[in-house]
Amino acid sequence: MVIAREPRATTSPRHEPVEPDRVAVSSGRIPGRDLLSEGVRISVELAPLIVPERETVVRAVRALIGMGAAARAGRTFEGNRWRYDAGRLDAQAERMVQPLPTETTGDAGLPRLREIVAPDLPFMVFLGEDRASLCIDHRLGDGFLSVMLTAGALSGRGTPAVFASADDRNPLPAALSATYGRHASRLGALLRDRWTDDRPGYAGPTVPGPPGRLDLVTGTMDAATFRAVADWSRGRVPPTLAMMFALHEALRRSGIPVMDEGAILVDLRRYLPSGRSTLANFVVGHPISVRDGIDVAGARFHRDLHVGRPLAALTSGLATHAWRRNAPTEVPAAASPTLSDMGFLRALEPLPWASDDAVVRVSVDPAGRNGITALTAVLRRRLNISVSFDSSLWERDAVSAACDLLRHDPKGLLP
Repeated sequence: MVIAREPRATTSPRHEPVEPDRVAVSSGRIPGRDLLSEGVRISVELAPLIVPERETVVRAVRALIGMGAAARAGRTFEGNRWRYDAGRLDAQAERMVQPLPTETTGDAGLPRLREIVAPDLPFMVFLGEDRASLCIDHRLGDGFLSVMLTAGALSGRGTPAVFASADDRNPLPAALSATYGRHASRLGALLRDRWTDDRPGYAGPTVPGPPGRLDLVTGTMDAATFRAVADWSRGRVPPTLAMMFALHEALRRSGIPVMDEGAILVDLRRYLPSGRSTLANFVVGHPISVRDGIDVAGARFHRDLHVGRPLAALTSGLATHAWRRNAPTEVPAAASPTLSDMGFLRALEPLPWASDDAVVRVSVDPAGRNGITALTAVLRRRLNISVSFDSSLWERDAVSAACDLLRHDPKGLLP
């Protein structure tokens, strides 16, 4: 998902779909950076909505998937390959918009939405009575694309401009060049940091690694509380880091054992040259230690971002992916918290909300069975919090208590 900067949410007038005779069938291997998210889906629920007519949403989806193979939305999946068939887009759009079963709604139901999607489709839209949901294959893209697809399918304002100007070239070379090509000192600092990195590994009890049951609890933080956290963070540490520390403390106070190291998801688009973006996956989890306090962690995080350590981590991960070992059979018996901040969801403001109390729920797969991922996003001045976890390992009541602490008194959780 997307962290560290707010996605641009500009929209343009509706673009006509690319004519089938202009784009033949095209296909290719799914890139390694997308395969890192294989098996992962992002499920989103938006409520309360004045739900558009199905025909209206089908037309909007048809426009999205008709923007060409480079815009990614119309791709289908066949094993480790993708396929874009312009001649089948009408039928594909019909398949991609379906009724929303009531058993897949709310905190308890949203994680089950992934179980009813067609495995070949890049995303699907589900329409209910007072809400709509999307389920997106993470191989297609990250949180940035998820927001743009949601806006394009449901806002009624046409296809977001990012689809018309999609650049599907591998963004990694451009990011590496912009980060290190003119700033060789950053590379030296990065190498020195890696040589001196002596963070201790986990040595405590473990539990079996295979995942159990994906679950979700959500809540909202009112505008005044959110402003208070932002004011506390200003000039000291990034608000995302403050929320990461608050999440760690909330879990601890709720009786959940927590590791000293968690992660913040970093949007690597920050390293691209000006004017360049990508709809593809371009995020990475960056480790954060709470061991030495928030000020030390803040200084380290700032330095890591400056020297491009998250970018280097993705590069290293892609280089070793081909011979990476299988998933671990054992994982720590302590929670590994991750904070994923999607920023201000301005692209979703124009959706046909039925009231001012707009809510966005997001269900994602945590990184590992012991992972607990809190995804935050600001909509209409309120911070929406979605906490995904494995309820076969962590008690739902304890995670719910931690979420309540986080949304009601985040400042009370901070040092």
